[in-house]
Amino acid sequence: MKDFIKYNVPIKNVDNLPQYPIPALKDTLERFLEWVETFVSSEEFEEAKNSVANFLNTAHSQKLEEKIKELGNREDDSWIFDYWVKSHLLVRAPLTPHTNVPIIYENKKLLKYEVLERIAIIMHSTASVYKDFKENGAGEYWIKNKNYSSDEFHGLLASINDIKVGMDEYYINDECSQFIVFSYKNHLYNVQVIKNEEVVTVGEIFNNLKNIVSSTIEPLVPNANYVTIGVDRDEAGKVLEKVLEKDSNQRAYQQIKDAIIVMNYDDIEVNGVYEELDNASCNREYVNRWHGKGMQFSCTKNGIFSFIADHSFVDGGTEVYFINKLKKCIEETTFLFQELTVNTIAEEIVFDLSEDTKKALLDLKEEFNQCMDSFETRYVDFDGLTRSGLKEKGILSGDGFIHLAFQVAQYMTYNCINNTYISVDARRFFRGRTESNRPVSKQSVNFAKEFLKKEKSKEELYEMMKEALNEHHRRVKLCQSGQGVNRYLYVLESVYKDYGKEMGILEKPELFNTKAFKVIASNHLSTTSFGHPDMKYLYFPPVQEHGFGIYYFVGPKSFMIITAYKEDVETMEKLIENLQECIKGMMALNE
Repeated sequence: MKDFIKYNVPIKNVDNLPQYPIPALKDTLERFLEWVETFVSSEEFEEAKNSVANFLNTAHSQKLEEKIKELGNREDDSWIFDYWVKSHLLVRAPLTPHTNVPIIYENKKLLKYEVLERIAIIMHSTASVYKDFKENGAGEYWIKNKNYSSDEFHGLLASINDIKVGMDEYYINDECSQFIVFSYKNHLYNVQVIKNEEVVTVGEIFNNLKNIVSSTIEPLVPNANYVTIGVDRDEAGKVLEKVLEKDSNQRAYQQIKDAIIVMNYDDIEVNGVYEELDNASCNREYVNRWHGKGMQFSCTKNGIFSFIADHSFVDGGTEVYFINKLKKCIEETTFLFQELTVNTIAEEIVFDLSEDTKKALLDLKEEFNQCMDSFETRYVDFDGLTRSGLKEKGILSGDGFIHLAFQVAQYMTYNCINNTYISVDARRFFRGRTESNRPVSKQSVNFAKEFLKKEKSKEELYEMMKEALNEHHRRVKLCQSGQGVNRYLYVLESVYKDYGKEMGILEKPELFNTKAFKVIASNHLSTTSFGHPDMKYLYFPPVQEHGFGIYYFVGPKSFMIITAYKEDVETMEKLIENLQECIKGMMALNE
């Protein structure tokens, strides 16, 4: 483990899952040239080819490749995992929604219960899942005859992204935690959910919550949790340092760090996608969040649930894994809410804050509100677009189709196609993360141009579309098999930064300075998608200036949630209009 991960429990490959592959440097750079050609001018592409050839002809490239192999051949580890955790801990933007996205959660079995009862059920079931993990570990699991690694589950519960100046640390509780922090009106309470090695009854948890809610009258503004919404995380780290100068505050913070999850109850009703996602990100009135916890749930007065997992240690697949385990626990348990003869109330976690610190915390909130107000979001339905309808037309990949439509719409909007990020799951390998597929190919660009010219027949365009979709599928398979481009290039440059001097590499290789190397890592469209009955939709803001953040779903009902900075709203509206038009046209090619 690197020293930025504070965890002393070995994570072992107990199921002998395949190790994460170590791609060959030469092969990866060849794919890099192939994938980047569509984004650069002919002169810039020649520069990239020459820089690759020159780089491969140096001893420096061999030394860097050998170091990556050394990292990848470590027992129970991979060449990507530590570096990918580190990359997130180095981000200085606010934890949510930039790194950690809020997801709207709905389990239909819970709907028959009162809201506080639902919260108690989630807390009880999470404690049960956590206790089982601590006793039995996290092994492989199976989906459709394929097994996946759940090693990231170690970092989901009883963990926290510990905000520091310069670079955060990731803390995971070595011991078995017994508490969940319940947040109400920005007060923090340590609710015991495991006692004498057993999960506390849901009735006792529920009664504890009732006592908290009935006795907590005035909101606590600010509280130490405001550090977690810092727009400048270095500044937030300085404020947290100031808070932790007092021993009593260190003890209080340790309780937050060690808690299994944080459960937030918001004294507010929200209605509709925009209100739900905005409040899921942060309660505007009180904050009532502790961002950076490995997992936190939030619930409104009218029963709208959401959750946020810290993305430093875990990927979306591990979130789905946890939600599945939670669902199974809820479905298999009978919940009783009898009145208890002895009413207990949880201990409040109290931070002693000076007036100067309170002012600094309030300043962080004001900056965060401005940050959230700088985005604008649209929910877009795609009438007639369904996965089953695409299959009837011989199109097997809904994801490939929607991404091809994104490209055509971009060409209509900008007369060019920008780079796109697509997350591809690589958890079939132990200590795998996600790879980044780049779908813009010669085939997709040719299709976009010819589709808009309207000179070729429908049959010709349909065949061109299938060629583009086949290339998309080929790249997905490469990414799934650990043979992508972006993760390796990121680690290659990171290894140079960390070990270059001791290797005798005194000057930065020219490859890293080329336009091509920079543009392959750009994310004008940053996209994600998943399908799960309990995970409805999410808020995914843009990751770069003038870009778009997109959550999309192609299924029985296809839709998109797209987010842009305020100055790009007019362009976003045009892109949406063009996207609707080209989807209809592409759907009609095989009629």
